[in-house]
Amino acid sequence: MKIVFFGSDAVSVPALLRFIEKGIEVAAVVTNPDAPSGRGKRLKPTEPKRIGRGLGIEVLQPERLRKNLWLREKLKEYNADLFAVLAYGKIIPPSIFNIPSKGAINLHFSLLPALRGAAPVRWAILKGIRKTGATVFLIDKGMDTGPILSQMPLEIYDHENYGEAMNRIAQETADFFVDTAIRWAEGKIDPIPQEGEPSYAPKIDKVQAALSFEEPAEHLWRKIRAFNPDLKPWFPFRGGRLIVLRAGWRHGEGKAGEIIGKEGEKLLVGTGRGIIELHSVQLPGKKPVSGIAFANGARLKPGDYIY
Repeated sequence: MKIVFFGSDAVSVPALLRFIEKGIEVAAVVTNPDAPSGRGKRLKPTEPKRIGRGLGIEVLQPERLRKNLWLREKLKEYNADLFAVLAYGKIIPPSIFNIPSKGAINLHFSLLPALRGAAPVRWAILKGIRKTGATVFLIDKGMDTGPILSQMPLEIYDHENYGEAMNRIAQETADFFVDTAIRWAEGKIDPIPQEGEPSYAPKIDKVQAALSFEEPAEHLWRKIRAFNPDLKPWFPFRGGRLIVLRAGWRHGEGKAGEIIGKEGEKLLVGTGRGIIELHSVQLPGKKPVSGIAFANGARLKPGDYIY
């Protein structure tokens, strides 16, 4: 079997490597263009590009897919059986996904039709969904609407933030994706239309990472997990930001933003409902510290408010 692999995020790398380990020919890797990164804004390649180049695989980095005649003809030249897509970041048009004889398949980190969209794991954490899963489906014209080839259950654990959950799930689903691709190419799967009421998981940006102690503690805890490590969730503090890296929550009474007490290395703060435990925090430009170390450095004591 021969495939072209579409992926831009680092979470697609385990599946890419698993295709290769199982002896499947990867004719090319299609990924996003290099993007500016860091303070110097130097162009940084995607992880699939880095891995692909390191293995001697041709890498394509089109700016756009629609009406890209060169790309369409180039993809036809590979004569691939199917295209395998995981965290690519662009909508693939019919002019592309109809090229291989077996079409294009996508690995999505939810049990479709639940959580269609760009951020299913992030939204699962935000919604408090612990029992979720992964779906391999045939790409069609809709957004994650194609017929299902295979599904597997997954869990999201309370101790995990978004990044940790994504990395684990990427590893756990790599074999599932590859095995489904093989069985589909061999004609051993009958696609099943998606059934049930869909829900959605649109992309979340940094604007939504602002937190307020007026929110319930459990909601804040979910947000802190869902927005870490990349979106850096924060509370306003003395005209700046207090970034929260790790937190917990508990039932209890207290005014929003009021320091309730200290427990070990945890700083306990009142919210709109319940108490948020600040385990690890960071002021911009500073190193991460425990909640207690932050309070001591800021000379905050029980009864004071974090503003």
